[in-house]
Amino acid sequence: MKKYTLTSYDPVELDLPKPQVPASLVDAQIEKLLEPMAEYHEIAEERGVAMGDHVVVTTVDARLDGNPASNFVLEHSLYHVGGGEMPRTFDEELVGMVPGETKDAEAKIKLPLAKDGDASRLTMQVTVEKILSCRTPELTDAFVAEHFEPAKTVAEFREGVAKQFGLPDMAKNDAQFPDLVLDELAKRLVEDPDPADLLPGQPLDALRITCAIDALADHLDIELSDADITAQMPGNDAEQREKIRQQLEDQGLGDEARVFARREAALSWLVNNSRVSYK
Repeated sequence: MKKYTLTSYDPVELDLPKPQVPASLVDAQIEKLLEPMAEYHEIAEERGVAMGDHVVVTTVDARLDGNPASNFVLEHSLYHVGGGEMPRTFDEELVGMVPGETKDAEAKIKLPLAKDGDASRLTMQVTVEKILSCRTPELTDAFVAEHFEPAKTVAEFREGVAKQFGLPDMAKNDAQFPDLVLDELAKRLVEDPDPADLLPGQPLDALRITCAIDALADHLDIELSDADITAQMPGNDAEQREKIRQQLEDQGLGDEARVFARREAALSWLVNNSRVSYK
């Protein structure tokens, strides 16, 4: 394959358009923003708690796997059942309780550092004191302008709320990451690929990527030892990689193995040093 060059050998810095935020997610966030401005009135009818209700609750002796858990203690607190403040299993314990009722509740909670499938046991005594009706203010342009500057209209307010849902940079182990940065690298190729370099059945776009990664490897002056080449071979462990390398050597494909490993090393450098973000 002939030598190729790039317009730039810098790592890729790629900004992608942010996916549209679902309207339901915006609605839920607006509901939370309006809750402090809502009016609450005790419900006179005799009925049990339902999912979505606002209630006044008190919890005592909250314990997580038997240990005191003060952050789960509520004292005459306004609580939105199903609002995500507590584990869903706690909300399910409240459903059906009537005002004045006290019960021993148990819920499962997944802690941040717990292994997959492991959940801790949250226990407490909970009393439902009141069930409340909640009336939030009507969302109008005038209301938005008064309470949510600099937005002046409901549309501007919704747009601002949607922008709060930012996305972190794409993880480098995301399956799309190598393809995205390689596509950007291929756009920097100065020379048109030589048709003679095409392998049987290889698309031209794939050849452009190959030429670009070779140009990057040349620029980085990547030289690999035998151990480095073996380490770049596909396989689940060192034994498999060594076996594949030996098979290639036995088939007279040692040079091809070296070229493959060099490209993989250049790709690793590109992925490790590049960034893919969302606008």
